[in-house]
Amino acid sequence: MFVTVVAVLCRLGASASGACVEEIVTDSNMTPEISMMQCAVGAQAPLAKWMGEHPIYHANWRLERYKCVPGHYEIKGHA
Repeated sequence: MFVTVVAVLCRLGASASGACVEEIVTDSNMTPEISMMQCAVGAQAPLAKWMGEHPIYHANWRLERYKCVPGHYEIKGHA
């Protein structure tokens, strides 16, 4: 099954509903060994690596949550 790992990132100190964004961290094309179970229990390492590679999210952003989505996921704008 194809799996997409999606991070939901929110600006620090922002209470507005539009202050969060979704970003695709990885999917089965980029990480062929990822499964739904691996995503559910082991997504923290890929998330940490992704955050380290995307300096725009180092300051004033926090990882609110992540989700494991079956299939191809398309970002719909704000989370």
